[in-house]
Amino acid sequence: MNKNKKFKFFLLIVSILILIISLSIFKVNTLQIIDYQADKIIWEKKLTDGDNFSIKYLHSVAKTPVIEFFEIKNGEILLTGTEYQSYGAGLPTSAGQGNYITADGKFIIENINQQLPEIMLRVSDYAQHEFIFNNKTFKLYEKVETETLLQIKTTAFSYLSFILRRY
Repeated sequence: MNKNKKFKFFLLIVSILILIISLSIFKVNTLQIIDYQADKIIWEKKLTDGDNFSIKYLHSVAKTPVIEFFEIKNGEILLTGTEYQSYGAGLPTSAGQGNYITADGKFIIENINQQLPEIMLRVSDYAQHEFIFNNKTFKLYEKVETETLLQIKTTAFSYLSFILRRY
């Protein structure tokens, strides 16, 4: 092998090592929905700051929709608001955090901004739990058995781990 070929081979190896090291150092944040008992990821998406999601369900007593709004900020889940149509059991009648308003026959709490490490959610077919991410609806009650406990959380992986997990 002449010097020019050796040098090109060396550059190739160094470039590959730099790529692998870079992919190992830099992180990607994901939002995951995990079947908690089975420890199985049932949904996962790559996140950017400002991504939004909602959890929608029917109140067990009032049978009216309740929507909880969340935002991703610095890789963390923030509860930003909630909206409902009747004062059912467990629903607030005033805002402990945020602004409480009524509009169009709905009770709305905005600007809650409560950081949550995770969301634990027991799915039921009678409440018809839905997960809405960037305006795409994922009907949890159709995807998992009723009474399944789900964990919704953010996780940071190296880009290399994220890529390798796909294969």
